Amino acid sequence: MEKQFVAIYTPEAEQDLKSLEKQDLKRALRTVGIFEYLGKDGVNSRPLNKHGLFEMKCDKVRIYFMYHENNIIIIGLVTLKKTQKAPERYKIEAMTNIEKYIRSIAYEKSKN
Repeated sequence: MEKQFVAIYTPEAEQDLKSLEKQDLKRALRTVGIFEYLGKDGVNSRPLNKHGLFEMKCDKVRIYFMYHENNIIIIGLVTLKKTQKAPERYKIEAMTNIEKYIRSIAYEKSKN
């Protein structure tokens, strides 16, 4: 089976992952791995806003991401679920992290 998507993590999302307990980290990485192969049909995911932000859920971990350039997803934030509804500050933080990451990619490409 071939991957449908490639997941890229912002530096902030990588830090978020490192702060998770081992069991939560395994669940999060497993969920992202399933998404890479099966897309949104393979995991519990939903759109969060009209700007293209989505949320993947696995037990108590929430993974905020956006689609980018064909088959790439950029993960901007990983958090533990504390409320039923995704807090607005998490959405803003994830969007900010992703936008900053995309700008850094564009800058690196322009240098070459």
